[in-house]
Amino acid sequence: MKRSFFLFAVLVLLSCSSFPPLSETVVFLHSNDTHGIYKSYKFMTQEGEEWIGGMEAVCHYLDAVRKEEKNVLYIETGDIMTGTIATELVHKNVTGGFMMEFLNALGCDIWCFGNHDFDMGPENALGLAGLADFPTVMSNLVYKETRELIPVKPYHIFQVEDQRVGITAVMSERFLIEVLKERIAELDVLQVIPTLKSRIPELDEKTDLVVVLFHGRFFEAVDVAKNVPGIDIIFVASEEGRFEVVNGVLLQSTRGHQKTLGYLKVDVDNDGVKAYEEKQIWLWAGDRLNPSPEIKALVSRVDEAIGSEYAKVVGEARRDHFQEEETVENALGDWITDAMRWKTGADIGFQNSGGIRDDILAGPITKGDIFEVSPFRNTLVLFKLNGKEIKDLLEHDVEKDWDRLQVSGLSYAYHPKGAKPEGERIAQITINGEILVKEGKLLHPDRVYTIVSNNYLVSQAKDKYFGFSVEESKDTGVLINQVMINWLEERKFLDYKIEGRIVEIGN
Repeated sequence: MKRSFFLFAVLVLLSCSSFPPLSETVVFLHSNDTHGIYKSYKFMTQEGEEWIGGMEAVCHYLDAVRKEEKNVLYIETGDIMTGTIATELVHKNVTGGFMMEFLNALGCDIWCFGNHDFDMGPENALGLAGLADFPTVMSNLVYKETRELIPVKPYHIFQVEDQRVGITAVMSERFLIEVLKERIAELDVLQVIPTLKSRIPELDEKTDLVVVLFHGRFFEAVDVAKNVPGIDIIFVASEEGRFEVVNGVLLQSTRGHQKTLGYLKVDVDNDGVKAYEEKQIWLWAGDRLNPSPEIKALVSRVDEAIGSEYAKVVGEARRDHFQEEETVENALGDWITDAMRWKTGADIGFQNSGGIRDDILAGPITKGDIFEVSPFRNTLVLFKLNGKEIKDLLEHDVEKDWDRLQVSGLSYAYHPKGAKPEGERIAQITINGEILVKEGKLLHPDRVYTIVSNNYLVSQAKDKYFGFSVEESKDTGVLINQVMINWLEERKFLDYKIEGRIVEIGN
């Protein structure tokens, strides 16, 4: 009798007890800011040029990890669009649809939108999501009128052995100034931290591990980690290749443009991360690759779809021209703004540095090369500004100190931050040989100049570039990349050096 009672008591105790799930290992591989790259490209290292990236490389390294590890989740954190001709191809009625087919073939498990995935508008972005064989998540993009979330999942939960992994995503609040306003006029973005504070408790209750995909800057993600409890991991769509532990939260980004895959291996135990291993997997290409037949066939299919038109040579570069230099000014910026003025006859040309997306290396220049330098299908816009407005916008440009303006028809010298107070940093401005500002003094505040820029910059003039709105403007409808092609067809050779149009005093 005593033995029977003891066995009964043990059975009752076992049935009533709540045992935590067993410890489990999960490996996260993630990518961001692919920007239409599907083939490898040359990348300068300390040892010289190496081939890197491309979907065949991604496939090779993904498969290598999957053969060695169990419980692998592959995540894309946005911006698969805008950057190469592949994102212009219409596939299954979706512009850029081939990029989603690549992710399907790679066995992607989940993705979220990036701002550039909306460059063709919300309908096309949702079309991309519709092609995905895996969940699309986003929890803070809404329609302005209804305040309803766009029709994708706010989060998704994976069952990984005995563990439940919950993944949600948020877009940076900068979304509205990172995309052409006309393209996303129907959308709004909710504040990141309040959104996550309302979402994470629900997700935390249902899962053993909470992951946030953050399409924004790393410092913004750090702020999230400091202010939103319950998050275990944040994958950040910045291009810094960083890893930090902030307030117990693991934050990781890749180097973007298919330079690296992020690798994060975690031991999940007792509703959290017990241990971790992190690294960047460099996507070196070349003969060493062993991609799947499906990926190889898809690369060939995209090549064929692009065809011979974009392979046509339109000019020749006599030297390398880089989109980024140690100075604010770069040779490509000088050329592009000169070409804009050449086309329109404007006094001054402005181009945002962020609109210049690739280098042009010495040798033949094809139409495809031009498209990859200027992939946004931006158009030339004409407007007028007076001398005071020009000084004010340059003061604003120096103050914000990112995505600086490239210039033509104008040169200026400025004091760096710390040397002069805000609003007093522009020391000299010369416009087509005439001095507008001398030793900080504005000489012709009311003189009016004709400006040429691009439709994106003008639409974001107040919030991002000038600090004030452009009141009246004329969109010519002429594409910047077509102007670049026309300039090369007439001039034949590209041979620009940095001319000293933008000079920091003291350097």
